[in-house]
Amino acid sequence: MTKIYFKKTGGFMGREVESDIDLNEMPDNEAQDIQRMIMDANFFSTPQNLIDASKHDEYEYTVTVDAGNSHHTVHTSDSSAPESLRPLLERLSTLAKAGSSNSGLT
Repeated sequence: MTKIYFKKTGGFMGREVESDIDLNEMPDNEAQDIQRMIMDANFFSTPQNLIDASKHDEYEYTVTVDAGNSHHTVHTSDSSAPESLRPLLERLSTLAKAGSSNSGLT
């Protein structure tokens, strides 16, 4: 049972997008792809706060993954996100934009 809370704020327009994603409610191949991204990013070993200072007009992200006994939150931005985390941020951004279509989002 893996659930992800995702929040994206900032940017030029100052928009905020957030969603709760339940991987158990997604198609298996998509859920497995996201799980792989979490593992490839070493998400649970990533420091909680990767932002030293906010930069004008960039996006900031808060990602919380709750995977049973493992629970971790990472706060990062466009300029501070490690390369390993970027594919996950992009996928979660796309899912959040899609809204609550049949992709496990609430």
